Amino acid sequence: MTAPERDPTLIDAEALMADLVDATRRRFWLHARVALLAEIVGDDLGSLLANIARRHRHTDIRLLVDDDLALKERLPGLVESIKRLPTAVTVRRLDASEESPLTLTVIADHSGWMQLTQAGGRRVLRGDPDDRPGTHRAAQDFEANWSLSDEAVEIRRLHV
Repeated sequence: MTAPERDPTLIDAEALMADLVDATRRRFWLHARVALLAEIVGDDLGSLLANIARRHRHTDIRLLVDDDLALKERLPGLVESIKRLPTAVTVRRLDASEESPLTLTVIADHSGWMQLTQAGGRRVLRGDPDDRPGTHRAAQDFEANWSLSDEAVEIRRLHV
């Protein structure tokens, strides 16, 4: 029995995200619906974020998710890495409305960005690892959403 074929858009999104993570030196911002994030990243994202954090002491890694409990359940390796990097990684939660499309936005430093959107069974990938104007627009949108978000309590909660 053969495994079902993966959506080529998801494969392209994984490749573009890998390029952005590799190119990141100081700033990595990710805004995602957890359901879509879990489809394109594995638990190795946590170790990749740790590598970014080690590159510079003023690293700015921000994760903005729609459901911190779902993040904890679906990507436990990522959450463990986040807990080990409390000063380098900030996680916040912004509730997404049910009818809004699933989106994932990544901003790498001041030069690269990507956005994967899924709506109505269709996925669209946009972005470029070398696009300063596009990155600036994506960063402005991210900052606007970041200012409306709350602390991700589930991520910071320690279990005894």
